[in-house]
Amino acid sequence: MCKRDGAKSFSDIGMSFNFWVRALILYYLSKEKSYGYELINSIYTNFPELSYQAPGLMGNYYRILRMLEVEGLIESQWDTSGNGPAKRVYSITQSGKENLNLLIKYIEQTKEFVDKFLNFVNGKEVK
Repeated sequence: MCKRDGAKSFSDIGMSFNFWVRALILYYLSKEKSYGYELINSIYTNFPELSYQAPGLMGNYYRILRMLEVEGLIESQWDTSGNGPAKRVYSITQSGKENLNLLIKYIEQTKEFVDKFLNFVNGKEVK
């Protein structure tokens, strides 16, 4: 629901922060393994609308990573090879790849519907 003074975030207009972060994590991991912090920075660099810099939002990203792992869509291993503390390295599973393909199809279908809606409300012919 939009606030009286206008939408401030995706969730204010019905788009889920978690949905987009999940989709982007799966996409990035379909390209290569990554550490959590690298994933989060990649998302923020390309989609600043999904900023993690507000208090508590960085933890949301790690909760989403953990949920994806519990659901079997990603997996992680501890990397102890470098200097400093061990880091978790995340990778996508086969189930995660299949889920990503479904998400992409869903987003494409949603885009088609949104385009149709915008054409309709702008007085253009709807097919």
